[in-house]
Amino acid sequence: MTTVRPTYCRLCEVGCGLVAEVEGGRIVRLRPDKDHPVSAGFACNKGLLSLDVHHDPARVSVPQRRAADGTFVDETWDDALDDIAARLAAIVDEHGPSSVAMYLGNPTAFNAIAGPAAGLFLLQIGSDRIFTAGSQDCGNKFAIGELLWGSAQTHLVADLDRTDHVLLLGTNPRISKGSFLVMPDPVAKLAEVEARGGTVRFVDPRHGEPKVGETVQIKPDTDVYLLAAMLHEIDRTVGFDPDGAALVTDLDQLRAFVAQFPAERVAPIVGIDATRIAAMAAEFAGAPTASVHVSTGVNMGRHGALAYWLTIMLSMLTGNLDRPGGNVPATRATAPTPMSQPAGPEGFVDTPWGSFRPNAGGQPGALLGSMIREGDPPIRALISVAGNPALSIGGGDDLADALAELDLLVTVDFYRNATGELADHVLPALDWYERQDLNTFVQGTQVTPYVQWTGPVVEPAGERRSEQWIFAALAERLGHPPVFGPDGDVLSMLYDGTLAEHGLAMAALRQSADGVAVLAPTDTGGFLERMTPDGTLDGSPAMLGPARERAVALFDELAAEPDDQLKLITRRTSHTINSALQNVERLKKGAGADNPLWLSPTDAERLGVVDGSRVRVWNRFGQVEAAARLDDTLRPGVVAMTHGFGNARTHGQPVARAHPGVNVNALSPVGPGTFDPVSTMSHLTGIPVEVAPI
Repeated sequence: MTTVRPTYCRLCEVGCGLVAEVEGGRIVRLRPDKDHPVSAGFACNKGLLSLDVHHDPARVSVPQRRAADGTFVDETWDDALDDIAARLAAIVDEHGPSSVAMYLGNPTAFNAIAGPAAGLFLLQIGSDRIFTAGSQDCGNKFAIGELLWGSAQTHLVADLDRTDHVLLLGTNPRISKGSFLVMPDPVAKLAEVEARGGTVRFVDPRHGEPKVGETVQIKPDTDVYLLAAMLHEIDRTVGFDPDGAALVTDLDQLRAFVAQFPAERVAPIVGIDATRIAAMAAEFAGAPTASVHVSTGVNMGRHGALAYWLTIMLSMLTGNLDRPGGNVPATRATAPTPMSQPAGPEGFVDTPWGSFRPNAGGQPGALLGSMIREGDPPIRALISVAGNPALSIGGGDDLADALAELDLLVTVDFYRNATGELADHVLPALDWYERQDLNTFVQGTQVTPYVQWTGPVVEPAGERRSEQWIFAALAERLGHPPVFGPDGDVLSMLYDGTLAEHGLAMAALRQSADGVAVLAPTDTGGFLERMTPDGTLDGSPAMLGPARERAVALFDELAAEPDDQLKLITRRTSHTINSALQNVERLKKGAGADNPLWLSPTDAERLGVVDGSRVRVWNRFGQVEAAARLDDTLRPGVVAMTHGFGNARTHGQPVARAHPGVNVNALSPVGPGTFDPVSTMSHLTGIPVEVAPI
């Protein structure tokens, strides 16, 4: 007999509705939910392939420990937890609580319980050394959310249902769907803008979306100068919107900053003609309504925080902030987290590696290796939850060596991944269909706001456990009362208060047929009055002082670069998502089997590179070898690779090991001065590299 259970995808922020068909306690089919009130039957191939992960025989289903010979053997939960707790206690006694660190990978954003359980456990130990994937993908937005609105989780979204013009920088919605602008089938949504006579404009080094809009090909990691030039051009010509300008204090200082980057000066740096920059400014300022969105292609550069702030200023100073068709607040069902650090100079910390401001993204991932080897105290224990820092953070083999030098490394994950291969203990976690969940991370960023709960679809395989259970058990062994007991109703404790504001509660969501509640949209108007002390925005916030100085200094550095300098960007594909799907065999039968270096035909001819040949790619941080592939959608001077590969030694994922690819983050800058001090964001795109045929 087949039982049908509604659930939803948790591979990316969209969270499309799914239906699981269960027979004999086993999921036999996963299909899009045509009755879902928002996703309405849309789901991508990656979401449906999550069933392959769920059934993968390579999954870890019982705890494992590293034996003396380096192999892994099964162990009991009691033995694993007893040993981990004893070693943690010894490390804290010898080196202090700050010698223990936590790494939270991207999937914890889509697990409503894992992050709180892990973070609170670390606080009980007495450490604040938390690293997250945020310093690799969106820490800039966390920082600016805290600066402007007092929370890393508060953001304004492009009002795509009503906008006449949308400017999209560094995003590939066909592949990545949407980040901080959450909607199912985003290409169709953008096509609706064009269908009603609106304009869709992409800014990206690659023509990534042929079905909708127009792409302006920019040089990587220069978006901040384009935005500054557009603001200056608007101010110089049509002028700022009077109502918006009246609500920006220190406007003259903002004007002075952007005046350093007129269109004529930035044109050779961004690779866009000054006349085109002027036209882009005019069309944004002149549209009846206009909205703007930046994503990871901007976030992962060296100016993510400043660029994101400038988009808010662009919206504000053209009269499009908090108005229909512009950038608007979206209803959220759960309360945003409070600010993690003061939003000023006092929020920065002085370290041996320079001054920076930790935020909701935690410590700079680019300093993980340094903090292991040179910290005061050095990190001696690391617990990685749903993460793979060995592949997702820069450093390559050197970072792997640093991780191997730890006194204790524990991973809590689905697989023994590349980081797990270096661990002392690998603990098996519940997957999406074995646990309950709530779509908390995306609240406040959805085009159509809704909240969804899902229960476990099937019983856990083997001895897999939830992060709540794991950290409660560890806390008890260390003599701390667990904040969330192993059987406590964490979701109700955390979210019932805010849900009540919408007439909701966890109990009601659990009792509903599909666990979904669509929320009423937030009216525009009054956002600044609600979110800021005096209803204004600072045009020259002190917190961004280091970012402004960095932008000026790096502009001169870019101007001095040789004309033929190649820049490496990340390439998202439909064949993988970070390192999460590396062991899915169906994805390894075609283009997903490898991560080649993509380059334009122009650059290939200049370098003497033939399609399919081997090339060496290097810079001062590392080198890799890869197959070369030609891509005429890339701007000349730009090369691209997909991250998440590099599994030659990942025995716990045999499919991934058979198709290892290379760890492109071996080329990513690490160490002092290589990250944005305002947001801790690593430099992961627009990286200078050299390429030569082998």
